[in-house]
Amino acid sequence: MNQEWNRNIRLDNDLIQRCDKIKPIDIIVGVLCKDVETTVLNVLNVINEGLYRYFPEYKKAIVVSLGDSSDKTNEVIDLFQPYNSIEKIVTKDMTVGGKGAGVMTIFEIAHVSEAKSVVLMDGDLLSVKPGWIQTIANPIIYGRADLTVPYYIRDKNDGVITNNLVYPFTRALYGLDIRQPIAGEYALSKNLYELLRNHPLFPPDFGVDIFILTVAAAEGLYVKEGLYSLKIHESTTRYLEPEKFLIPMFRKVTSCMFELAKHYEEYWRSKPKLRHRKYYRECFSQKPIPVRINIPEMKNSFKSEFYSSKSTLDRFLPNSIIGYLDKIVNNDERFDAELWAEIVYNYAAVWKNISSESDRCLLLDTLKTLWIGRLVSYAIEVKDMDMNEAENVIQKQAEVFEEKFDYLRSIYEEPITPT
Repeated sequence: MNQEWNRNIRLDNDLIQRCDKIKPIDIIVGVLCKDVETTVLNVLNVINEGLYRYFPEYKKAIVVSLGDSSDKTNEVIDLFQPYNSIEKIVTKDMTVGGKGAGVMTIFEIAHVSEAKSVVLMDGDLLSVKPGWIQTIANPIIYGRADLTVPYYIRDKNDGVITNNLVYPFTRALYGLDIRQPIAGEYALSKNLYELLRNHPLFPPDFGVDIFILTVAAAEGLYVKEGLYSLKIHESTTRYLEPEKFLIPMFRKVTSCMFELAKHYEEYWRSKPKLRHRKYYRECFSQKPIPVRINIPEMKNSFKSEFYSSKSTLDRFLPNSIIGYLDKIVNNDERFDAELWAEIVYNYAAVWKNISSESDRCLLLDTLKTLWIGRLVSYAIEVKDMDMNEAENVIQKQAEVFEEKFDYLRSIYEEPITPT
């Protein structure tokens, strides 16, 4: 869907010449920046310190990719000066779109610079430490992984797209138990970033995180969790304004996830069934910062959106599932993981057979409504639980997605088709 952009957009000649002069590079840390004037200078200084302290013998570069900011992000970045042993490259995103456009820009610079590894960091991090660079990059540098993904210690109400959608879906389809597949920060081998930059489905937006992980899994590259820490980032505050941040992110991530499932259907159909674990591991680290969500407001939103979209749900769901949803809304019944898994799988199957933009937007909007309903039920269930008890709920939900994997296989061939 973004194939034309992949092949035709190029770095400008001055930047290519700059990259030619510094190649080959051992480690590039790419920083994605848009509207991050209050945080980016600290992020850059911490990265600078981490590279200088932990990789003194390596050729290093910090690459800043700039989105269109409405604040003074660009001016603040001009103030940053790295150590003499570290190259600094600042450039605008190759194209419009969002985070994916910045990631593509960094990959293109890595390609021209013949970089052996790439680390991606968001410019709005508040909790980043110099040691993060070493921890996330080492498995790549020592040839022990192609992709490292952080395991961030997060509140039970944080990661709401991950917990109830991306994690269980990805784990079931690709057999990859990476707890936070859209964590935001990654380290990648040259093999992986070259594969990604030439991929026909490279998304220019929020979908890039799930794209990176899914391609690595489906193409047989080695993925591991490689950073364990609390994560505090400025964008978490935008949970208070879901229509401005969370909902657009939901649409982009979900559309990319479904499109990748279509692309890699042959891979996940032939995947062997995994054995369930007997025990759940317990985390006794420091406690994450609580994330507050307004359950009554979300419940009202779910009910009102359900009633307004009910007439279109039969385009995506069987009548039996719509009947269950009616009972949940009218009788305040529990929206359980079993029903949710079947809903997600039906939507994934329908996505395969629709191509019009209007149908896809309608599909994502109605699924967003049902996702809010499942999120409300989850939030009520874990309201009085500690971090480990809530995590067990999430793990059991992922197991339900695995148990219903054959259901997805069966309906993916002949799903409900929009009329």
